[in-house]
Amino acid sequence: MAVKDIVYTMRMNRRVRDALKEAAERDRRSVASLLDKIVTEYLVREGFLKGPDFSADRRRFARKKVTIPMKTYLREGDTTTAFPGVVIDLSKGGALLTFHKGTEVRFTFEGEAPNFTICFELPKASKELCFDCVARHMRDLGQEIQVGANFAGPKEKDLEVLSRYLM
Repeated sequence: MAVKDIVYTMRMNRRVRDALKEAAERDRRSVASLLDKIVTEYLVREGFLKGPDFSADRRRFARKKVTIPMKTYLREGDTTTAFPGVVIDLSKGGALLTFHKGTEVRFTFEGEAPNFTICFELPKASKELCFDCVARHMRDLGQEIQVGANFAGPKEKDLEVLSRYLM
């Protein structure tokens, strides 16, 4: 993306500002970053911004929308607890996970993002894949909680299986 070298000041309604703060906290980003994202997405969608810096997906790995049941293993001290969830977006670099609001899973973002392991079986695969993960963002969407995570030190063999599936 282009260098951010312009400062723009604006006035807004206090309720809008408070809602932006809450949304930014939920996304674990600054209000300025959230505003930049909102404005950029609008301008791309409406055709005002074009070109590789704006219209192309800037992610390192292509993503695939999926619905794959999984287990999440959270470690707290000597205790590991498993929670059911669903992988809804998958790439060689990470996954977007969703948990029904009624589950007991608790991701907290006080200081360092939590590390955890996810395990799932790809459709038509005979082997369960497990990946250590680092949480990158969390969104509370009312009935569900979504957690975006990067894979941390994945095994090459598991990445090969995943790569074949993602093709």
